[in-house]
Amino acid sequence: MLARKDLPEIYKEWNEKLGAPFGRLSSRYKLVNRILNRCIKILPLDARLAVYGPFGIQPNTTNRKFEYPWAFHVRPIWQGMRVLEIGGGLSGFQFVLSRQGCSVVNVDPGTDAAGVGWPCDEATIACMNRKFGTDITLRNTTVDNADLTADTFDRAFSISVIEHLPPADIENVMAHVYRVLKPGGDFILTVDLFLDIAPFTSQTNNCYGTNIDLHWLTKLAPFECVMGSSDELYGFPEFDQYKILSEAGQFLRGDYPVLVQCLVLRKPDGTPAGHTRKTYSW
Repeated sequence: MLARKDLPEIYKEWNEKLGAPFGRLSSRYKLVNRILNRCIKILPLDARLAVYGPFGIQPNTTNRKFEYPWAFHVRPIWQGMRVLEIGGGLSGFQFVLSRQGCSVVNVDPGTDAAGVGWPCDEATIACMNRKFGTDITLRNTTVDNADLTADTFDRAFSISVIEHLPPADIENVMAHVYRVLKPGGDFILTVDLFLDIAPFTSQTNNCYGTNIDLHWLTKLAPFECVMGSSDELYGFPEFDQYKILSEAGQFLRGDYPVLVQCLVLRKPDGTPAGHTRKTYSW
């Protein structure tokens, strides 16, 4: 499905409480924020974390105001859950999960990524762990080299990461996430749908990546798609770019011309297909 521009109240409350997606002070105190931004780079990391909170370190886009609370609320989260985040970088989302009692592993190669990479290192994660009372484990590498044990994770997240990866890396992600999830475990994804490249224009890519064929992606491992409207997911036969453009006014559109595709994939656990192969619309 595509994210709608009108956010549910529970999402707005979640963002307000946690300072997502831009960090505390970012919207309520704009003048203070502008002043702080001028000197933020020279402040120690501890001071920056104290001012902005977990969402104030890694730059974000406006679409994250939907993506983060959607990813958090779309499936129940419980204490003791073992969670894998693909390409979490220095995002605040992983720290929210840890504060909920989840055991979180963030797999991110940082600036060594083959696609678009963001600075991310063990020293910074350790500093953020100390500040927020969390216990994030960073595997500063790609998922195929992260030494993750099969069938050990309850949940995996990939928030606006897949579209930045080359095809070989996408194949690696899908294969290894499937391998490490427990049977019945969910893989929750958001994937950008860029309006300035194919299938909406003749251009095939932009500075951020390409539009990923999600039908192809879902076939890379034997997941079941348990949430996501196929007529709003690029690559599926039902997808119609002209219909999407004609209805664009109802969708959340970022500062950059991009929409947000959302889907949930599940590693089968033996439950009869009729109980899991359900497509949900917004």
